[in-house]
Amino acid sequence: MDITKQWFIDKIQWFLLNDESNRMTLIDNSLIFEPDILVGIVSGNDPIFEEYKQIIGEFHLTPWEVYHWYCSKNNLNPSSIDNISVVAYILPFNKETKKQNLEYSKEWPCERWAHSRLFGEAANEKLQKFLVDNLQNEGVNAVAPSIENELFRMIPKYDNGVWVSTWSHRHMAFAAGLGSFGLSDGFINEKGIAMRCGSIVVDQVLPSDAANRPSDPYAYCSDCKVCIERCPVNAISSEMRHNKAKCADFVFKTTKYIKQNYGIDIYACGLCQVGVPCEDGLPQKEE
Repeated sequence: MDITKQWFIDKIQWFLLNDESNRMTLIDNSLIFEPDILVGIVSGNDPIFEEYKQIIGEFHLTPWEVYHWYCSKNNLNPSSIDNISVVAYILPFNKETKKQNLEYSKEWPCERWAHSRLFGEAANEKLQKFLVDNLQNEGVNAVAPSIENELFRMIPKYDNGVWVSTWSHRHMAFAAGLGSFGLSDGFINEKGIAMRCGSIVVDQVLPSDAANRPSDPYAYCSDCKVCIERCPVNAISSEMRHNKAKCADFVFKTTKYIKQNYGIDIYACGLCQVGVPCEDGLPQKEE
């Protein structure tokens, strides 16, 4: 079987529709993520991955470093860097979840959003393993960096920021031409900023979507400033964009509220991702 972009779309959609992990089993059994997804591909030798080491930090892994680690762990001879690709995808939030997170409160996330943050990310990780396993069944080696404990780690504070990681799905989605960043640091794309994303490294030459990548990392942000108004702690501004430290201080405080009101142990917010022009797609820019 040929491994194509459509192969990934079909596999991801099947998983979202059939795997129990993508269900809000503690609420109404509805889907956490809609199957109306996006998939983008970029070559593992794209120069942007070396640029990320300057933009994000030297600790941020390149696809080649990830695949070389995988081959060393499994006693394989690594193929050329020219033969590997990164596959990134967008998982849009359930429409009712976005609706409730807008209507429920301007201070705290709704129950559906909190469940999507906790159980949705678990489903996202399971999806990455599902893709890797299916590729290996087809004789194609693949690795999901963010679910490999030896590869993935969060750096609590780096360069006056927070939540820096050794593998960023959002930056992989940008490299694969799926969208751009916004003032809030969320990822704006054709399915909207209210989403989760994922990515894997595949030992296969696949057509790259890098030509769709904008030169400006904030290209699709209309600077409408609505997310600034939506933020309950003023952590977003046109001048400084996203104040990660101020955002983190608030988000961690939501854990107590969510535990007391929803009975699950997680932090969440997402208020800047609903009620904004980029909630469901690319915003219209003023001429």
